[in-house]
Amino acid sequence: MAGIVLRKTGVVLLTILKWILQVVLAALKLVFGIVKLFLLLLALVMRIMLIMVGVSIGRR
Repeated sequence: MAGIVLRKTGVVLLTILKWILQVVLAALKLVFGIVKLFLLLLALVMRIMLIMVGVSIGRR
């Protein structure tokens, strides 16, 4: 009887752990996506700034 209770408790704990890990992995995926988007926007802004500075220097 005690073995059945311990086994079912273990299964429940492993299921909860699996859910927690899925939530953590989804959060990490979201964070990395946001960082990737931020870096792409930063690269675009820096490219535009360099183009503007290059044009203004070229006109002088």
